[in-house]
Amino acid sequence: MPRPGRKCFAGFIALALGYVAINGLVEHITKHSNPSEKLEEAEFIASNKQLCRWIGACGTFHLNSNGWTWNSEDDDVPPNIPDFSHFWDTDEDPDSWSDEEKEKREIPQYVYDHAPYVHLFSDEHFWPCDLAEHLAHVAPRMNYTDIPHWNRGHGLNLTNLKDLNDYEGGIHGRFVYLQSEDNVEERPEWLGGAQHIPKLPDLRFNNDDDDAQWPEPEDEYDHGHAAKQQAAIHSEYQDDEAKQADFSFWPTAPTPSENGRCGGNTGFTCKGSRFGKCCSIYGWCGRGEEHCGQACNIMAGACNDPFEPIPKPRSDLKRRNIQQQSEKYRPDQAGRSSAPAFLIVVPKKDGVVDAFWFFFYSFNLGQKVFNIRFGNHVGDWEHTMIRFKHGKPTAVFMSEHDFGSAYRWHALEKYTVNPDGSGTMIGTWSNNTAAKVAQRPVVYSAVGTHAMYPTPGLHPYILPYGLLHDQTDRGPLWDPTLNLNSYTWDMEEKKVRAATSNPKLATRWFDFAGHWGDKYYPLSDPRQYRFAGQYHYVNGPTGPRFKNLARESVCLTKKCHVRYWVGDSRIKHLPLEEGEEEGGLPGGNSTDGEH
Repeated sequence: MPRPGRKCFAGFIALALGYVAINGLVEHITKHSNPSEKLEEAEFIASNKQLCRWIGACGTFHLNSNGWTWNSEDDDVPPNIPDFSHFWDTDEDPDSWSDEEKEKREIPQYVYDHAPYVHLFSDEHFWPCDLAEHLAHVAPRMNYTDIPHWNRGHGLNLTNLKDLNDYEGGIHGRFVYLQSEDNVEERPEWLGGAQHIPKLPDLRFNNDDDDAQWPEPEDEYDHGHAAKQQAAIHSEYQDDEAKQADFSFWPTAPTPSENGRCGGNTGFTCKGSRFGKCCSIYGWCGRGEEHCGQACNIMAGACNDPFEPIPKPRSDLKRRNIQQQSEKYRPDQAGRSSAPAFLIVVPKKDGVVDAFWFFFYSFNLGQKVFNIRFGNHVGDWEHTMIRFKHGKPTAVFMSEHDFGSAYRWHALEKYTVNPDGSGTMIGTWSNNTAAKVAQRPVVYSAVGTHAMYPTPGLHPYILPYGLLHDQTDRGPLWDPTLNLNSYTWDMEEKKVRAATSNPKLATRWFDFAGHWGDKYYPLSDPRQYRFAGQYHYVNGPTGPRFKNLARESVCLTKKCHVRYWVGDSRIKHLPLEEGEEEGGLPGGNSTDGEH
């Protein structure tokens, strides 16, 4: 019989290890560790709160979500919301620009030609949002104090937002926060942005064949395998590291499928299979357009050539039904969101041009650790940066929490518009013919956090065994070029300019140095709790100006590893802290400027 003392000791060790794990874990989840927050909560901690003082578990009674929402007396009173279109207009006169000024505002066509597509998560609840609409539901605060004469729908717009930098005591905007006028736990409509979902059919469709079972997202083909094959095709880009990599795991002689599965790491091909010669990217053999057409995986079977004339559709009802169903899972070229994306082009030395694509969301839903959520915040900025050298794309950076990942251009999947006129896309990982003409990379936005990744699926980070992970899939496809606010950034002048494509666009919002969301809630707020020094709600983020636009390397930090293919399953860890430009922030979506 084990001794009671040993049980107690084992329990103590387990508790201690759990505390240490969460203490290190949530420090990264919340995207910041702000000493000022600890100082401001000193009074609360110094009170008779033994649990808070001893093990850092503060406000634990707030874990009961029943107290997070409340009824407002004027819920039925519609707010005074302005016409958002006027928020973006200025009195700029493009006719007065000199030739030199126009040149500084020109964006090369190759930037648009290689613009990213973004797959949002299919079960997302917090979609892209319009900055102007966001401003209609927030009011500026200096920390927790109202700033006089600024409130919802009165005075605050994208032109005068920069004026908040000059507010006395705000330290050039550092302590200014745009606080939600609504209780975000009640999930007001503007916070979710459902009206801005890009037009895109569902990824799945019903098949007439009852025996056909369609895979779940985690069953889709091996993206790392396809990416490495694509990288091998572009051998002219490979250096010694890529050439010496071990490709021995690649299937050399796949066998005909015996159960209808194909591609990925199954080792099966549809060639010679009784289920059909074509393999869809979802891992099933078949003979129809849904297998041999746009969704065909040429690496595991035969495919129709998308650049040959498309056969006329049959007139029978069954064929028409299949075509209609097929539209439900193809990415739609329409892909337009009513929330604008933001392009900031930064010319640099030696023929280098960086194109930053920024995406704004009104809310970031933090991750759960042992079923306790940390890191929620109002306002969320994410970005993908594409680097060009003498007009040729060379690398891509994607923001992910306090870090990010960089890839060689040839490593990423690209989309090209289907030439059959359907308005759908063909991916280079499923069709080698498309690789000859596809120019636009595909990135994926994670559910809740909106971190950006190069593949759909689960993306573990910080801890092993997938204890902490983001999730992406081929949800609604967002084409940012269809609703885009374009700017150029002059590194020497430190000045942003509206591009010639939208010459009257507001620019002063860009220099707003404050936070695009609430300051972290005090522990006296029923929505707030803290464990191991980390909060349920953290500070809203600063804007694009503070994402190190002048970076020399592709990454945010000086230490930068650029991958030659995607699909690396190793856990991503935070880089060591590096120096950054004045005003820059470490991390793709840091929430505070105190670094």
